[in-house]
Amino acid sequence: MGSSPTKMIPVCTNELMQQPVSVYVPLESLTEPVVRSIISVTTSSYELNMNYSQRTLLMFLLAIDEKLQQIENKTDTAEQTSDESIIQHTKNVRQWLVYNNKEPLNWDELRKIYNKMTKQEYNSLANYFGVKDAVPYFELTMRTPFNDVKRSRDYINKFRKDGFKPEELKLYWNVEQLENLCPKQGDQSEITPPHDPSDTDTIENLRKFPVYDRNHRVKINYINKGIEKAVFDVPKDAQIIVLNFANEQSPGGGYLRHARAQEEIILYNSDGYRALLDLKYQRMNGGYAILEFGLAYVRNIRFFDAESEERHRLADMLVSACYCLNGSELYDNPRTPDELKKNNLAKFRAFMATAVANTIGDGSNTYLLLGPIGTGAFGNDVEDIAECFREVLEMPMMNSTRPIRYAFSNIWFVSIDDWKNDIFQKILPKSESDNAEEL
Repeated sequence: MGSSPTKMIPVCTNELMQQPVSVYVPLESLTEPVVRSIISVTTSSYELNMNYSQRTLLMFLLAIDEKLQQIENKTDTAEQTSDESIIQHTKNVRQWLVYNNKEPLNWDELRKIYNKMTKQEYNSLANYFGVKDAVPYFELTMRTPFNDVKRSRDYINKFRKDGFKPEELKLYWNVEQLENLCPKQGDQSEITPPHDPSDTDTIENLRKFPVYDRNHRVKINYINKGIEKAVFDVPKDAQIIVLNFANEQSPGGGYLRHARAQEEIILYNSDGYRALLDLKYQRMNGGYAILEFGLAYVRNIRFFDAESEERHRLADMLVSACYCLNGSELYDNPRTPDELKKNNLAKFRAFMATAVANTIGDGSNTYLLLGPIGTGAFGNDVEDIAECFREVLEMPMMNSTRPIRYAFSNIWFVSIDDWKNDIFQKILPKSESDNAEEL
């Protein structure tokens, strides 16, 4: 019982801050860590960062309250009646909506704060770059001295001038949201599970190719080159899903400053930056925040060969963030190694489930390109990240009794650092030399 699947209509430039964007709330999938994470950011400080991440999360928080009120007042339009499990879960979620002192959230005050935030005219990001007229999408037209940024703008203007379609931009709150989309073995029900409007294709594919039936002889390869080059090594007729080592509070991280981390490299060599801005301006009402235990998923970005603009490859992109152990980002870092591992496993399970849910077909012709996320400037230990990947790849998920890696035929770990791939290769499961049907 999520929010009603309303049609997502792009918001006009002049009305962007005045028209609230419809937020899908996967009510049945909400967990206490997800709710507490949002509350922690939205109530710890009302000072907005450069991309209004706090305002975006406050918008999500208010949408949760609105959804709960629909159930509590029996005015939910998604279903005529709410079953007992949803009613009980609604009560549980309501109990989680408290300040650190356990007092209930002051919703009237939070709405006033949100309304004040939407009327704020000062744009610190635009000011930082010397932009006076900070209209939506000013990031695509502001002056830049960087050729990589200019080149990616050329790609965007050529192939994505009108932006990405609503159904190509997906947001997920946690792994539970993906798990709840999956049919169970033996379930013949024709009832469609609650889902975000952008997931209509996902629902259809999961029913046609349920995860419990996927049992491929997976090949795990280690590719020592940049992600922008590796995509061109994938067979031409295959689907590509790329893991973007994303910044959780800034679309593209240091893209506008010409940083050179993995996310920025992806965006300099593709039209993917437009997708992140569409997430910001269309799905997040002019702000940007990747949920702590969730991610975004973008269909059909286009990678370009820097040496031949006519050579390009379509790929889907997982937009997922790791903790920055060398500093602070949007969310508080875990306090103990055990908490860090637990949270990372939740993050990794979410992007792995997202990749499985969004395969075209049964995953046999999908290449999943992963890598040592968070082990660069963010300071995560390479062995720790490899161990998280190992555990997740060996987990049964999405109503399958087999390790989730068997949902794919090809998984690549891509890195420009050979030594990181060497560590990964020692820790991760081996490719299957025998037919997976025997497992």
